[in-house]
Amino acid sequence: MGAVFKIPARVSRLTILDQVDWLQDYKKSIDLSIKAAQQSAVDQGLAEYVTVAVERAPNKAQFIAEFGEIVWNRMCNHTTRNDWRVIK
Repeated sequence: MGAVFKIPARVSRLTILDQVDWLQDYKKSIDLSIKAAQQSAVDQGLAEYVTVAVERAPNKAQFIAEFGEIVWNRMCNHTTRNDWRVIK
C-alpha cells in the first residue's frame, strides 16, 4: 500500500510507531486548519452550518425486518449535528 503523500525525510527516519504518531498529529493540525477555513467562510457569508437530524442506530431496514418497527422506535436514538455547506 502506497502513501497518499511523501513523508518528509526527517520523519521517514523515525520508527514506524513514531511515524504513526507524527501522522496522527499532522492529521489533527489539518483538521484544525479545515475547521478554521470553514468558520472563515461562514463569517464571510460564503457558507453556513445546517442542523441535520440523524438516527443513531443500526441499518434501519434490516433492523425492522428482524425485530419490528416497535422495537426500532424504542431502540433508535435521534440526535442532531451541524453540517457545513457552501451557500450557492
